[in-house]
Amino acid sequence: MLEYDESVIGREFDRYRYEVTQEQIVEFATSLGETNPLYTDEFYAKDTPYGGIIAPPTFCVSFRSEAPMPELKLSYGKRGFDGGKECRFVKPIRPGDTITGVDRIAEVYEKTGRSGNMIFIVRESEFTNQDGDTVAVIRQSLIRRD
Repeated sequence: MLEYDESVIGREFDRYRYEVTQEQIVEFATSLGETNPLYTDEFYAKDTPYGGIIAPPTFCVSFRSEAPMPELKLSYGKRGFDGGKECRFVKPIRPGDTITGVDRIAEVYEKTGRSGNMIFIVRESEFTNQDGDTVAVIRQSLIRRD
C-alpha cells in the first residue's frame, strides 16, 4: 500500500506572475528556429484572424516555476526522473498579457513496469491571463523508483 501525505493533493504550492512582451515572444520563437511569421512579424500578424502577434503554444513552458514540490513524506525511491509532460494549449498568449501560473500536485499513484514498482508524482501547472481565462495546462510526471 502506497503511503504519503495526501493533504498536499490539489493544494496550491506556488503562484507566479509574468508580464508578456512582444520582444519575449519574438525572442522565444527565434530561439526555437520558428519560421511562422505569426510569432515574429507584427505587419504579417495584423492581417490574420488573431489581429497581431501571438506566442507559440509552447511559450508558457518557459514560465514554469523552479519551486520545489511540497514534501509528500513518501519513503519510496532513491532515484527520480522525468516521466514526460502533457500540455493542453487553450487560448493564445499575446503581448501585454499578464499570465498567472499556479502549481499543484494533481495525483500520486503506483505502477508496476518492466523495471519494477514505480511511483508517479504528477505536478500540474495552470496558466491564466489577466481576464481569468485559462491559456494552458501542463501536467508533468516525476517517477521515483528504488
